[in-house]
Amino acid sequence: MKSPLWMVTTLTLSLSLAACNTWQGVKADAKEAGQATGRGIEKAGQATGRGIEKAGEKIQDISK
Repeated sequence: MKSPLWMVTTLTLSLSLAACNTWQGVKADAKEAGQATGRGIEKAGQATGRGIEKAGEKIQDISK
């Protein structure tokens, strides 16, 4: 029969390794979410720029 200390040590080591993999997954997910947010902000900025440009063109057309 294995000693309780051996079982506790094995369980602790297993949980530590599982937590390490989980933490790596969390970091990877957070990085992907940050990149997606950045892409969304960039697209929103481009759309805003196009809208301002079109508004400027309309103002120029009206003032002619």
